[in-house]
Amino acid sequence: MTQVTCSSAFAPLRPAPRGSAQLRRRAASRAARRALPAFASADDDAPEPSTPPELETPSTPVPSHEARRASIGFVGAGAMAEAMARGFVAGGAARFSDLAVSHGGNPSTAERWRALGVDVLSSNADVLDRCDVVFLAVKPHVLPGALNECGAHVDVDRHLFVSVAAGVSARFIEDALRMSAEETEEVPRVVRVMPNTPCAVGEAASGACAGSRATEADVARVLELMRSVGVCVRVANEGLLDAVTGVSGSGPAYAFVFIEAMADGGVAAGLPRAQATLLSAQTLLGAAKMVLETGEHPGALKDQVCSPGGATIQAVRALERNGFRSAATEAVLESAKRARELGAESERI
Repeated sequence: MTQVTCSSAFAPLRPAPRGSAQLRRRAASRAARRALPAFASADDDAPEPSTPPELETPSTPVPSHEARRASIGFVGAGAMAEAMARGFVAGGAARFSDLAVSHGGNPSTAERWRALGVDVLSSNADVLDRCDVVFLAVKPHVLPGALNECGAHVDVDRHLFVSVAAGVSARFIEDALRMSAEETEEVPRVVRVMPNTPCAVGEAASGACAGSRATEADVARVLELMRSVGVCVRVANEGLLDAVTGVSGSGPAYAFVFIEAMADGGVAAGLPRAQATLLSAQTLLGAAKMVLETGEHPGALKDQVCSPGGATIQAVRALERNGFRSAATEAVLESAKRARELGAESERI
C-alpha cells in the first residue's frame, strides 16, 4: 500500500462569524465567480477590458445538484487535499459526509480528517470503491505507486480522476491506471488541475485541462468543483499547466514572502508587528480585488497611486532598483521549470 502523509503544519481554519460583513463579501464574490463561463480559456489574447466584462451563461449545462453531491475521494491526505475538502464544503459543493480519504497509515492524519466528519479509509483502493470522483492529491514522486494500487479497482464508466500532481501528464496517469488494471484496456477519464492552498478560504486560483478520454461533462464537473473554492480557468493545452504552477500554484508563497517583507519594513519604520502584518496583508487583498473588479491593467492602477514627486513613486523606484519585477518573473519561470522536471522524474519511476 502506498503511504501518504500530511503536513502537520496545516492548521485548522477559523471561519468568519456567521453573518459577518467579511462572510457576506466572500459569498457574493463566490457567486459572481460561479457565474463565469464554464469553459473560459487562459489563452485569450484579447486586450484587457477597461471595465469588468458582462457575465455570460455557460453553454454547457451545469451539473445537477445530485451530481455536485456525488461522492468525492482523496488519494492523499496532505495540506492540499485538506484545503480542497474544506473549500468544497464551505463553498457548498459537498458535505463532509460526501468525502472520503486514504490516510496512508498515519494515525494523527486520520484523526484530523475524522474530526471533520470525513470517511477515513485504510487504502487508496478503498477510496475508489467508495467514490466516483477521485482526486489524486499526492506528490509527483508518490503518484506512480498510488496509481499502481488504484488500477485494479478502476471502473472507467464510473470513475473520474482529478490529478493535482505538478508536472505529471494526463497520458502517464491514463497509461499507468490502464496497465495496472486486471480486466480492461479501456482508457480511464482524467482531468488535470493545478490548484493552490487558498482553496481552504474560498479564494483559490486554479487551472484545468482534460485528458484524452475526459468528456466536456467531466471538465464541467471539475470546473464547478474548483469554482466553488475560487477562480478556475480551462487552459488551452496541457503544457500550460506548468505555467499555471509557476503563477498561481506557487504564487501564494510569493505573496506570503512579500507580506512578511512589507511587515518587516513597517516594523523597521516603527509599527508594532501585529499592525504591520495586518496592514500588509489587507493591502495585498485590496489591491488584488481592485485588479479583479475594475478590469484595469495593473500598471494603470499603479500609476493612479504614484503622484508626481510623491512617496509612492520613490518606493516603486526602490523596488525597480533592487530587481523586484525581474525577481518575480524569474520566480514564476523557475517554478514552471521545476514542475516540468518533477513530472519527468516521476514518469521515469
